[in-house]
Amino acid sequence: MTATSDLIDALRADIVSDLKQELLSELQPEIERRLYSNIFDIKEAARYRKVSVSTLRRMVKDGEIPYFRQRGQLYFRQIDLDKNIENLIVRKEQ
Repeated sequence: MTATSDLIDALRADIVSDLKQELLSELQPEIERRLYSNIFDIKEAARYRKVSVSTLRRMVKDGEIPYFRQRGQLYFRQIDLDKNIENLIVRKEQ
């Protein structure tokens, strides 16, 4: 029975390895998109969000949109802007 048990363990390991590779290949584009997402300055972010710079500054002040500072300038990741938009989408009430 140990030969059967060893065979089952080997098959299980192969299946797990194949599943990991399959998942990684599916997730790789999303991982890379997130790693190398677009970074916008405040004017570009305002244009992307279709709001004025002053509105975007108010959103930053109110903590609505994540940002980071570099050398005193505000910058925004596209993925954070997209998440903010996603949170604003109104879905049909059931």
